[in-house]
Amino acid sequence: MRNRRDNDGGHGGAPALVMTGVTRSYGRRRQRVRALDGVDVTLPRGSFTAVMGPSGSGKSTLLQCAVGLDRPSGGSVRLGGDELTRMGGRALTRLRRERVGFVFQSFNLLPALTAEQNVRLPLRLAGGGAGRADRARAVDALSRVGLGDRARSRPAELSGGQQQRVALARALITKPELICADEPTGALDPATAEHVLALLRTSVDTSGATVLMVTHDPVAATYADRVLFLAGGRVVEELAETGGWEPGAAAAARIAARMRSLAGRAGAGAGRGAGPVAAGPAGVGPGAPAGAAGAYASEVAV
Repeated sequence: MRNRRDNDGGHGGAPALVMTGVTRSYGRRRQRVRALDGVDVTLPRGSFTAVMGPSGSGKSTLLQCAVGLDRPSGGSVRLGGDELTRMGGRALTRLRRERVGFVFQSFNLLPALTAEQNVRLPLRLAGGGAGRADRARAVDALSRVGLGDRARSRPAELSGGQQQRVALARALITKPELICADEPTGALDPATAEHVLALLRTSVDTSGATVLMVTHDPVAATYADRVLFLAGGRVVEELAETGGWEPGAAAAARIAARMRSLAGRAGAGAGRGAGPVAAGPAGVGPGAPAGAAGAYASEVAV
């Protein structure tokens, strides 16, 4: 990983996000599934945190609970000092539109809109976005991700990497307190993935954004300041930027080795008939939402 900050971490002020004792269970009785089991996570402002773990470890559930797309069964979630667990549905939707940016593997662009219109969508949902200044703001956001000349292109006219950069521009246009990225490079080739990750890294280093990224890719995780490892719904280990990261390839190898260890432990536990853990393609159990991407898509489609 890359040594990007001074020894004090380079972060000031109150944390961007604090999750304390967060639990999330689905189902009843014998079908009950624990997706999160007493998770404590603090994201300093201006930091980049990657979350990794075996399939079913609770990664996506953590992201969903962090921004109110899923409501914890217990514990506290505070975004910029506001307690999300006490908010109603409308208040949470407004908070996400105004204070959270989303980047997903599936891009979630509206096919009938141009790139510029997709980027302006959060502004439109907040009651603005139609003026000349907002249009210029959207084009500027596209220029920052290298797509200023594709403002009038629709998603079908763009490559997967270009669509992901449009999604990143959309996430950044409101200058959100928190950017949530759920497998943002999973559908991209290595070169394009590197470009998107570098843009996320730049948003932290130059704009002071806070990024929470769920990923299965050790190379992607090396762009973060720290990596949290989940297993069985718990944070079991953290690799943090202390005194400088080792070179990128060595860091990726170290992360990959830890992932293999956790995956092996999870497989052995399943073979012994271990207790319930999160399951399914979104890392959540029976009866859970379809995933953060689907929930967010339903919000922006209105």
